[in-house]
Amino acid sequence: MDKDLCFPCASEIPAAIPDGEHYELSFLGAEQANYKGMQKIYLWFQIITAGESFGQKFYMACNVAPKGKWTASCKYWQTWVLAAGRRPTRTDRMSTAVFKNKVFRARMRVVRKTAKQTIRTPAQQYSIIDELLEILVGR
Repeated sequence: MDKDLCFPCASEIPAAIPDGEHYELSFLGAEQANYKGMQKIYLWFQIITAGESFGQKFYMACNVAPKGKWTASCKYWQTWVLAAGRRPTRTDRMSTAVFKNKVFRARMRVVRKTAKQTIRTPAQQYSIIDELLEILVGR
């Protein structure tokens, strides 16, 4: 039992940066994953605002609509409509391509509690993109 174990750490956990609505982001890409039995879309962006956070990568997590039934209250639908500048003509095809070649202003938020609502230590905290607020470049 004296043997130390070493585990690979391939996940990318974002840094914790101050909450705010002044961050400018460019789209990097998207991935889909299963989280606690629900399908999620992770939209990855990079901060291009000058300052300490420049170049850091963050994600916005959105639930995938059950059975593809997107509604106006779905976070991905709202974000997609903002990026596209219109409602989707086919709700079964809302490609992440609408986020490419655009710069967005976003609200960032620090995750301070776990899913069980226990307080995270400062070292355990990280930031996420809470909401895209407007398109600054690439309309």
